[in-house]
Amino acid sequence: MVLCEKTPNFALEIFANGKKRKVVKIFNRMSIAKTFGTAFALKRERNWTKIYVAVDIHGTVLRASYEGRETFDYFPSAKRALQMLSERQDVCLIIWSSVHDRNLTAYLKRFREDGIVFNYVNQNPEVENTALADFSQKFYFNVGIDNRFGFDAEKDWRKIILAMRSNREP
Repeated sequence: MVLCEKTPNFALEIFANGKKRKVVKIFNRMSIAKTFGTAFALKRERNWTKIYVAVDIHGTVLRASYEGRETFDYFPSAKRALQMLSERQDVCLIIWSSVHDRNLTAYLKRFREDGIVFNYVNQNPEVENTALADFSQKFYFNVGIDNRFGFDAEKDWRKIILAMRSNREP
């Protein structure tokens, strides 16, 4: 069996023995605005004090630099969107990254200088295990912002800015 991705509908064609058997639509393009809208709706419905947003750095906030030093080349609207998220009392920002600890301090310092405050790195100690969920291996978050999750860093930061404007703090 061979799976072949089709774009832009993100459908997969399934082939067996060289013959087309079935076309299955497996997912639609992610909507970051809808994801934030759902998270804020759940926050209101369940009387949560905040939502948790996990954010990758490279390929998502900053353009990847393979030259051995970080250029801090933000994607369009990324800095402003993260500043808006940082200003909110009902949003907890968490870095979701595999960056080495030796470089992490420089990232956190630069982000703070740019008005971006991450509360945690690769963890969320505010949400404990429950009878239904174990967060010891995977931390809890409501929204994941990562190019590997389907986030388009060239376009989706602007959508987050619009989502923040339509989901203002009470």
